[in-house]
Amino acid sequence: MNKKLLFVITQGVVGGAQKNVFDLASSFKDSYEVLVAIGGEVNSDLANKLEDQKIKTHHLKFLGRDINILDDFLAFFEILKLYKKEKPDIIHLHSSKIGLFGAIAGFVYKLGTKHKPKIIFTAHGWIFKEDMSNKKRFVAIFLAWLAAKFQDKIICVSEDDFNKAVKYKIAPTRKLFIIHNAIKNENFLTKEKARVEISKIVGKELKEDYFVVTNLGRLYANKGLNYLIKAIQEIKDRLQTSSYKLQDLKLVIFGDGPEREALERQVTSDKLQNCVFLVGDKSNVSQYLKAFDAMVLSSVKEGFPYALLEAGMAGVPVVATNVGGIGEIIKDGETGILIESKDIKALTEAILKINNDKEFSEKISNNLNKTIFKDFSFENLIEKTGWIYKA
Repeated sequence: MNKKLLFVITQGVVGGAQKNVFDLASSFKDSYEVLVAIGGEVNSDLANKLEDQKIKTHHLKFLGRDINILDDFLAFFEILKLYKKEKPDIIHLHSSKIGLFGAIAGFVYKLGTKHKPKIIFTAHGWIFKEDMSNKKRFVAIFLAWLAAKFQDKIICVSEDDFNKAVKYKIAPTRKLFIIHNAIKNENFLTKEKARVEISKIVGKELKEDYFVVTNLGRLYANKGLNYLIKAIQEIKDRLQTSSYKLQDLKLVIFGDGPEREALERQVTSDKLQNCVFLVGDKSNVSQYLKAFDAMVLSSVKEGFPYALLEAGMAGVPVVATNVGGIGEIIKDGETGILIESKDIKALTEAILKINNDKEFSEKISNNLNKTIFKDFSFENLIEKTGWIYKA
């Protein structure tokens, strides 16, 4: 009989941590009895995808991303009850909140039984790397340190996460492992077909000669999308007051989250409704990537974003901020354009560079494509994770 492998994640929205859980669950379902417990909405994107793969899911009705003392108290006991019922051999926790709650619940569970499951946590970008006050950062570091006391192994998705864990003494190095995110070969629509589909999504024809930029991810403050929209505004203003020529510029932002209303207000205030489109969550969005002339990640905090891997595999040139693990894949001028976060001028110049220098854009996109297949294979992700499960 196969051992039982339980994944637990705070929410099932479209995102990098969720993609990682789906890939691992679907890859290990033949060698383990796999169960995935998910907080947030009942019929989430992750839950639906897992059910299509005939992978058993469990909804944690009290577990949510935001802090709520009563719900968090109930969520702890809900998780503990799940452990007692399912008796997993391996508990793999994803996201900071469940990394703490799930690990402590696992410790309590072990106290009352001879069954001692292995508790693994994947840090998809430490929360204390976000733009926050020193006081909040101290609390976040303390909570990560506390959670690590009850975690047997910690997977860092980037060297940056590993180094930050060592710097702040989150856990001894024997507990820490680096496993970069990776993706399987994707099925991309051709540029022509993808542009037609994106035109339907935004409700506006995106002509062949338009310069169309995209951003993929959750609409959180740490994604820095307000800076990206300001850069688009800067480009539009510059074009009106100079002889510089640029085909019609459009920005399509995929994803949803708490910053959506603020970003919509910004778009309206800057009169960019005909230029910037927030289209929400879309399933299997990577299939449309060839529709775009550039991907721009304006984040102020990251782990190791899947969007970079997907863009590289699709042959889309990338502009990204030098935060988290991004610098481990994007080498400035070689595999993309790397800039500092919150730098609107640098964002502006980088987007114009991609548009203006086609030879350069082709070079960096080709180099990124080769790097992904050479250094970030999906097989490596599965092999290393499997070793941690067995070690």
